[in-house]
Amino acid sequence: MALLDVKNLSIQFGGLKAVTDFNLSLEEGELVAIIGPNGAGKTTVFNMLTGLYKPTEGDILFNGSSLVGLKPHDFTERGIARTFQNIRLFNNATVLDNIKIAFTLQVKYGLGEALFRTRKYHNVEDDLEIKSMELLKILGLDGKADFLAKNLPYGEQRRLEIARALATNPKILLLDEPAAGMNPNEIDDLIALIKEIKEKFSLTVLLIEHHMNVVMTIADRIKVLDFGQTIAEGIPEEIQKNPKVIEAYLGGGHKEC
Repeated sequence: MALLDVKNLSIQFGGLKAVTDFNLSLEEGELVAIIGPNGAGKTTVFNMLTGLYKPTEGDILFNGSSLVGLKPHDFTERGIARTFQNIRLFNNATVLDNIKIAFTLQVKYGLGEALFRTRKYHNVEDDLEIKSMELLKILGLDGKADFLAKNLPYGEQRRLEIARALATNPKILLLDEPAAGMNPNEIDDLIALIKEIKEKFSLTVLLIEHHMNVVMTIADRIKVLDFGQTIAEGIPEEIQKNPKVIEAYLGGGHKEC
């Protein structure tokens, strides 16, 4: 059984059908990329797969159970985490606190224990700090734990957002344009990082990315969307030569979606 099985997923906004009959079977340990021109519906798919949008039609099965109609935090608790195209951090909190906040999904003390600062509360908080620092070390951010998130360079803000997603202990990690705004050296580092965390955390990864070097280097399979419809899917070598894909990228008339 596939870890994630997406069946005939569609969504309509008013008279506009933004995504039509999207299907995806994602096996454990795979890294699958979704590509397409701006406005193709890629981020809309991610928004349905994380509970931000409720599909008009279709189903999302995670480990055989339907997730349609659940809230975003329910998706997270079940093991689906994501990053965003536009970075979303707690800018005025420290790097360390950004991670500790994400770890609170796993907190095992009650309100009373927090209010009265019991021994259990302190033990849990100490454990959270240790885990947070270990995660920051893996992402190369442990030396900046006390920095405010907003003061990090852009590439490191991207890393922090990935770290925060990892803190929720996901089975599936959705990365939305992680290389956006990065220079070539940062992109090379990102490719290495994605490979590392995929293995270290036994992750299944779904990736949206415009940088074809990233996609072709790390994707096991690729799905291509255009105007909300799947126009091609296959291994990277097949997608590079597909005439429909070439036409979609050379054509115009797209808006961000």
